[in-house]
Amino acid sequence: MPRDFKATAEAYQKFAQALEELESSRKLFELAGEPLPEKLKEFFGINRNHGRASEISVTITPPQRVSRPEEAADEWLSIPVKDATATSLVLAVLRKTNRPVPAKEVVELVHRMNPMLTGGSIHNIGTRLDGKIIHRSDAGWTLIDVDKAGFVHDGYLWGPKQIFDKQELAAHRREAILTILKGIPGGLQTVQLVELLRSTAWVQAPASKDLVKADMELLEAHSKVRKISNSRKWCVRED
Repeated sequence: MPRDFKATAEAYQKFAQALEELESSRKLFELAGEPLPEKLKEFFGINRNHGRASEISVTITPPQRVSRPEEAADEWLSIPVKDATATSLVLAVLRKTNRPVPAKEVVELVHRMNPMLTGGSIHNIGTRLDGKIIHRSDAGWTLIDVDKAGFVHDGYLWGPKQIFDKQELAAHRREAILTILKGIPGGLQTVQLVELLRSTAWVQAPASKDLVKADMELLEAHSKVRKISNSRKWCVRED
């Protein structure tokens, strides 16, 4: 039987409209504070007992690193150097050298790790942290509190959670998201990702629906993830 392309196009159009109506209905129920009807729950993959997306029970292994610094404790996390802030890299340089480092040398060492950082921004770090975490003298910069600094090793910044700022923890969370999605080819909804991030021991970044939603938008903009057609699930972009 010959394919009726007009009928096919109309069918897909009607299907898309139906999806929009169902999504609109879900939002109205939530706005009204009313529980979703069972059929609507089933369609959106909502757990009947808990009113949230069905939990995924899987074990996710952390991203692989070629090696760890000898100083790294089991609970330490790591992020690519490109995602580290200038402040973290300056402190890591001072911790590694363990001697007064002239400002010019600090700039050179940080530039080797991330050429995108400007000399002015690096000098400003010395001014901002002088007398707090860094001591500046004629001999150079030294680290006052080593517990505030991490280690740069094989292209990654390593350290306990407390040395990382919000920007760096967000980078850690996005890497975790990609790792999780690579392990689940069928994809996951945002709320399912939130649950897995919160329940995975090696993930140390905060995870909320709003934070993960922002992460997914950024990862999508960088062509790292995509939405699975006609669904609310995300998957890793392979092309």
